[in-house]
Amino acid sequence: MDLLARDDAGQGLAGAAALGDRFRAAQAEGDRAALATLADERKTTLAQLLARGRELAEQAGAPLAGPAVVALEQTLRAVVADADAAEAARSGVLVRPLAADGLEPADLDGAVAGEAVDRPRPRRAGAGAPGGPESTSGPDRRSRQRDARRVAREELRRAEQAADRAEADRDEVESRVAELDDARDRVADDLRRLRDEFAAAEARRAELDDRERFLRRERRRAVEDATAARREAERAREALEGLDAD
Repeated sequence: MDLLARDDAGQGLAGAAALGDRFRAAQAEGDRAALATLADERKTTLAQLLARGRELAEQAGAPLAGPAVVALEQTLRAVVADADAAEAARSGVLVRPLAADGLEPADLDGAVAGEAVDRPRPRRAGAGAPGGPESTSGPDRRSRQRDARRVAREELRRAEQAADRAEADRDEVESRVAELDDARDRVADDLRRLRDEFAAAEARRAELDDRERFLRRERRRAVEDATAARREAERAREALEGLDAD
């Protein structure tokens, strides 16, 4: 973090601090459109600063990895979330990571090893003289922070309510999908049963067709045999009658 503070006179951190000021102002005003835009800008800014911090550490022969990367990202988030954390980070003599979520002030106890000796401690963009009506410390800033926290808590409450409603809708849809799956399975079982029954009926019909052809042939032969036998009987009758006449 100290390398970032010294990099190009700390302009990257200054931009992050200014972004935090705009974020808190939008929260205080309840400007949702601005908050959405600033959230995207915050994501981009943090990614760029994290990449630059890792690059500077690599150049200094102390590459960051694992917990050090997590600590740097956490501190960068604190820079945007809390004005005092931003000033501490920009001092160039930070001795431990910072953490802030915008709802509670950052814990700066023992975080800075004295004041920076090469340049004055920076103030937030737009701040006036110390103790003046636009000072970075004092009742006005604390009042703005309280207002920002109040707005943030309200936004959190609304977001949680919306999430609860969305999850309830999701659960209802999932229940309906499960019911639909059960109905589809039952229909598939019915279709398999009907196909089996149809196949059995087709086989039975084929069997009956074969028996019908066989019986038709048998009937044809029986008719022919009966006709021939009747002719023989008639001839025998005629022969008998001829003998009787003699």
